[in-house]
Amino acid sequence: MKNRRKKTFVFRRIILGVNLVMLAVLAIGAIIGNGYQYTQETWRDALNGKTYVETAAFQDLASDAVYNSIGVMARTSRMERAGEFDPDRIIRIRDYLNSGAVYDEIPEEEKEDGICYRLGDLYQWSLKGTTVREDVLQEIYQPLFYGSIQEYANQCGEEYQELVDQIQEAMERLKEDVAAYQQDLKTWNSGATNVRFALWDLGSGEFYTNVTELGNAKPAQETLEAYFKGFRSYYIFDSRSTSVSQVNVGDYYSYNTQALLTGGAAHLDGEYQLYVGIDTSFPVADQFQRGQTEYENAVGTILPYAKGMGAVTVIWLITLPALLVTLVRGARRLGAVLLERVHVAVRIAIYFVAYQLIQMLIRLLPGTGGVEDALLLILNAGVLAVLILDGIQRQKLLEGVESMKSGKEESAIPAEHLFWNNRRMAEAVNELGEDLKSAVQEQMKSERMKADLITNVSHDLKTPLTSIINYVDLMKREPIENARAEEYLEVLDQKSQRLKQLTEDLVEASRASSGNVTLQITRIDLKELLMQTSGEFEERFAARGLRFVASYPQEPLYVKADGRRLWRIIENLYRNVEKYAMPHTRVYLDVTREGDEGVISMKNISEQPLNISAEELTERFTRGDESRTTEGSGLGLSIAKDLTELQNGRFEIYLDGDLFKVTVAFPCDTEV
Repeated sequence: MKNRRKKTFVFRRIILGVNLVMLAVLAIGAIIGNGYQYTQETWRDALNGKTYVETAAFQDLASDAVYNSIGVMARTSRMERAGEFDPDRIIRIRDYLNSGAVYDEIPEEEKEDGICYRLGDLYQWSLKGTTVREDVLQEIYQPLFYGSIQEYANQCGEEYQELVDQIQEAMERLKEDVAAYQQDLKTWNSGATNVRFALWDLGSGEFYTNVTELGNAKPAQETLEAYFKGFRSYYIFDSRSTSVSQVNVGDYYSYNTQALLTGGAAHLDGEYQLYVGIDTSFPVADQFQRGQTEYENAVGTILPYAKGMGAVTVIWLITLPALLVTLVRGARRLGAVLLERVHVAVRIAIYFVAYQLIQMLIRLLPGTGGVEDALLLILNAGVLAVLILDGIQRQKLLEGVESMKSGKEESAIPAEHLFWNNRRMAEAVNELGEDLKSAVQEQMKSERMKADLITNVSHDLKTPLTSIINYVDLMKREPIENARAEEYLEVLDQKSQRLKQLTEDLVEASRASSGNVTLQITRIDLKELLMQTSGEFEERFAARGLRFVASYPQEPLYVKADGRRLWRIIENLYRNVEKYAMPHTRVYLDVTREGDEGVISMKNISEQPLNISAEELTERFTRGDESRTTEGSGLGLSIAKDLTELQNGRFEIYLDGDLFKVTVAFPCDTEV
């Protein structure tokens, strides 16, 4: 027996020693691995077996390449025509300084809109330098339509010196633009980078690319798409449908392609197609090829290292039980010490020790074994009964907590006949329940008071407000000779009407949020309703320069909804667009059926920055116009959301930068 224990002791010590050695090897391996200085993404990508094109590092480079190449294409579109530098482009100095715009031609009737020069003349002049003698600029090249700057200034009523300053500033900027364009020709041609790009101006037919064979051939759209989709990394954008096709370019889609081209003053005549790809065969020694080499070297280092560390980890796990046994024994000793300092643990320990002592005393009593067994059975039965009774009491505590959670009014836990600890817990839970019940009642009371206050105040405002509106209408019918008085009267009319609308919105918002609305659910053709609404708002949108693009299903789309409330929801969405959309942009409406739902989706670009969350936009009195210069009340979206949810609908808002998108869905009515 002693030899067996000794062998077991020695074996455990050997296993424990091996475990500690493996643990030390793992620690040293971790230090070595940290010394490789690879990023976490590189480790993860290598261990997941990803190719270089699939890695986060490549896709970050690809995203930057797409972003930068768009700037290059914008600059190329301003400098080139038919694949060559175009010195005959025209620069209107004022427009060029403001937006970088260039023109193919300037009509005769626009010659007084700003002094103009040929791009080539202005660039050559910038290279030769300017000379000013006695406050007069020595003109090497003449402006278009005029013999001199002074002649233009005299005929168009502009200051000569201001024109000279603008021309000199435009020269410096043009020199920088041409230098950047010339640098692009060196660094962005297909022999210097693995990035391939093309910009097809569908309006003028101009085609800008750094791929020689594409520039010469001007392929068809299908051929062009096939060429770029042949790469394992590409980004394709069509402005006509705003459709995007992208593979392995990271998070580039978070950028706005149209905004980048506009910011780069791209010279485009209407719609366009944009293509960017990375040749993943990496024929050119650029950052992509270097990244691939570095990644392959990292994979060659990481995989053998990971296999070795994996083997060590397996050995460590096999020998881990010995270490755990040692730790458990130490923890038990430490736990025994700590339990002595904890009130509940001490009490339980005393009970346990008393139980063991009683058992020992029973065994020491004189008598037969049958008496001893009977006494032990009675003792164990008593302990079992106490444990069962304690379990039943704890089950009652749990049921009381669950009843309280479900909101039942009579959810108090009877504390009589409970053990001391259970009684204290029951009393504490009951007090907590009373506090929660009081808090809920106060909250409900507060909500009712707010709803009643809004309703009563709105009702009290209606009578005097109606009188004001009526008297204003009567006064407008009377002849008033004072023009200023008519102006004041018009302001009174506008403000009183706005106050009336706000009062009605307050009542509607209060009813919708509290659910105090009587609904009459009927079968409604959602398509027809939206087409009618679009027609009513057509002139309002046009007044703000908004182009409305709608897509309706071929067949009627019937939904289950309250007609009056559904109209209010749709009207609020259209009014929101009218008030807050950026002028001279597009507004998109898509009406579709998705499963068992009829879905309305509206998208527009916000005139004001949307630096709040989508949830905040649907809160009461929250407006997208922080300066509060528009006529909105901040209740439209809140009312629309509440009314939608009351009709078992779905109301969602999505924000991406300044893009505002709202989706409203209602259950379809499939009955014929």
